[in-house]
Amino acid sequence: MNRDYLKIGYIVETHALKGALKIKPTTSFIGERFEVGNKVLVKNNTTSNIETLTIQSVREQKGLLIVSFAEIDDISIAENYLKGFLFINKKGVTLEEGYFFFDDLLGMKVILEDKTLIGKVIEILEYAAYHTLRVEREDGSNILIPYIEEFIISTDLASKTIVFRPIEGML
Repeated sequence: MNRDYLKIGYIVETHALKGALKIKPTTSFIGERFEVGNKVLVKNNTTSNIETLTIQSVREQKGLLIVSFAEIDDISIAENYLKGFLFINKKGVTLEEGYFFFDDLLGMKVILEDKTLIGKVIEILEYAAYHTLRVEREDGSNILIPYIEEFIISTDLASKTIVFRPIEGML
């Protein structure tokens, strides 16, 4: 999927014979993204086609979501989507003031408080506790920067700049 789409979950396994799927959410807005009636995009592993599925029911169980889709009524159909990601179109999503999509950080330059250029963001890694930016330096090497307030001073989407404060030995 390209940057016009937002990843909202990962299909872990099937649940029950009627084709529900266990999904690990990858969004901070679970209630909004997984509302009954919402449409999501997912790749069918058998046909390699991207398909639109309609959320029919959602419930939480042990940190995962159990989601039923209107188009899936049997476990054999559900198995076609295992280990896939769920996406939604970004155009239908509105964010409050001050919020942004993490993939909007891709390509942004990272500088120190004294305006020294460190490099540009080439990847965003998702860990349980926080997101981490992979920044490619001018010499081609990479540095990993946790996207937490101890390191990130500011993020300016307009100027495509992230101001970063390293700890000793980080650079």
